[in-house]
Amino acid sequence: MLMYFSFGIYQTINMTRLFFALVGLFWVNLAFGQREINSAKTEQHQQVKGTKFFLVPPAGFSDAAGFQGFQESNSGATLMVIEIPGPFAESTKGFTEEAFKAQGVTLKKREDIRFNGREGLFITAEQSAYGIDFAKYILIFGDSKTTCMVNGTYPKESAELDQDISASMLSTVYDTTAVVDPLASIGFSINTEGTKLRFGKNMSGMLIYTTDGQVPTQSEDKAGFVVGMSLANVQIPDKKAASVNRLKKMPYNDLNIDESQVKPVEVDGISGYEIVAEGVSKSTGVKELVYQVMLYTDKGYYIMVGTAKGQYEANLELFKKVAATFRRK
Repeated sequence: MLMYFSFGIYQTINMTRLFFALVGLFWVNLAFGQREINSAKTEQHQQVKGTKFFLVPPAGFSDAAGFQGFQESNSGATLMVIEIPGPFAESTKGFTEEAFKAQGVTLKKREDIRFNGREGLFITAEQSAYGIDFAKYILIFGDSKTTCMVNGTYPKESAELDQDISASMLSTVYDTTAVVDPLASIGFSINTEGTKLRFGKNMSGMLIYTTDGQVPTQSEDKAGFVVGMSLANVQIPDKKAASVNRLKKMPYNDLNIDESQVKPVEVDGISGYEIVAEGVSKSTGVKELVYQVMLYTDKGYYIMVGTAKGQYEANLELFKKVAATFRRK
């Protein structure tokens, strides 16, 4: 996804409080050489806004402002959850050492587990970001329809966070019966009223719209529109270059970016750049229209991306119209 490996800044928190709070919440044993982990919802569990995930967050963590999960307000320490609309076996094919390396992440350990009766993985990794070396855990579990992911990260120099982060992740309960408002945790909006776009899914703070409301879309022109924001406070001096470089990270081959199509734009009082380009999708091998808008604040950026494999003129007009409706709440 657009901001999958983004990181925040972390600080030391009290390990002991969470460790004892989690005693008895889950049990781990060995079954045929594979760890089996089971957790149960308790009074200490908190629902991640807009999701069916429940966790016991570490002491000092509260609801995140820009994504689905929890964060420590002073440092930006995070626990982030993601629900992927796809089977576990397919969704985890890309979790290889080579794929992580391409994202600047070093895979340290990949362990097959059973989590609450589902297939699972527990991954340990490391990454350097914003001049800080981070240790990262990724818990993934799912079935033939849905894949669930919980990401936890902390600075390597703050080794005392290790048990707090991992214990919170292993307290995870995914309650399929929970009633949720998928827009509850979002601090921005777009207006698609009167257009063919329909809300599809909130994936950890990224709003996904398609013409049929399905993710992935089954529509003929595969038109889709995604809105999200950066997870960390970052200062970007050359915003035009950053916009071009961000687009180059999209999953396209032969991406054609014409300099004349990189233009200044202002939406909701925020300035930035819009880019119109064309590229060959790495997954389908089909040429697609790509429209990107990045709006920069003193705390990071907002990003909007529209893609379609056909009806370029009509879809470009649609994407520009919807992007212009962006508003912060």
